Amino acid sequence: MIGGGLSVDAAGNVIRWNVVAMFAPSFLTGFLIKRFCAERVAMAGLSLLALAAAVALSGLSVDHSYISLAVLGVRWNFGLIGATSMLATTVPVHVTAMVQGANNTIIALVSAICAFAAGVIVASLEWPVLAGIAMISLPGAMAAFVFSLSAASLRARWVSRVKCMR
Repeated sequence: MIGGGLSVDAAGNVIRWNVVAMFAPSFLTGFLIKRFCAERVAMAGLSLLALAAAVALSGLSVDHSYISLAVLGVRWNFGLIGATSMLATTVPVHVTAMVQGANNTIIALVSAICAFAAGVIVASLEWPVLAGIAMISLPGAMAAFVFSLSAASLRARWVSRVKCMR
């Protein structure tokens, strides 16, 4: 952000509000999952990623940075909590802790790899390229998510009724 023309203070404030946007929705995300189901909340998270990338691609001003990273923070919250809720209800109870631990480890490793890769991309190719990569990868991520939902839905029909289909 500083390389894109933001001051150190502005960049710090943008990051601060990104972190607030990551955790503040947690007070409501559980209610949203109960009301709309984890799958829809996680898909809303993916949709918010598209919005964050579109805002980031539209400019490099302080306002663009605030909006894109605040939306990205809410996306992170919806995606993580929605997916974790889906995981908790999908696996058998006796392996839930082990599977969630493995899932959290994989998330941490992939996040670290992506953070380093994002740093390299921004340092060598600039911020709009990183936002463009996010936009390009979204259709594949959404297709994989929809495919996994349909596979889980087929499995759920055999095991029990899907509570989410109201």
